[in-house]
Amino acid sequence: MHFEFDEKIDRAVEKSVKTALRYYKERQKQAQENRAQQDPPSYEDFASTVERIMESSKRADMDKLRTPSLRELFERAWSQNLRNYAIQRRFLDAYEALIRHYRRQAQA
Repeated sequence: MHFEFDEKIDRAVEKSVKTALRYYKERQKQAQENRAQQDPPSYEDFASTVERIMESSKRADMDKLRTPSLRELFERAWSQNLRNYAIQRRFLDAYEALIRHYRRQAQA
């Protein structure tokens, strides 16, 4: 039986990044409706939000795995993928897009 965790992890990362982007855009929208100044988050804040969302997704996936060996394999694949340059670059690209969104909204 062959388990492919890479695609599952990639989907979880992508969903987490999109969810974090939606969260910050919604927060900015609410601040604008209240006529309050909303500063963009720092990269560290953005990355920690994404990581919290990903951790939740990871726990849900881990709960579905029945055997300890599969859990260990999934955990190892997860940590290797998060150190991957492409994943880190995806975080940075999403953050830069968020900052551009904040700037456009501030100019409007």
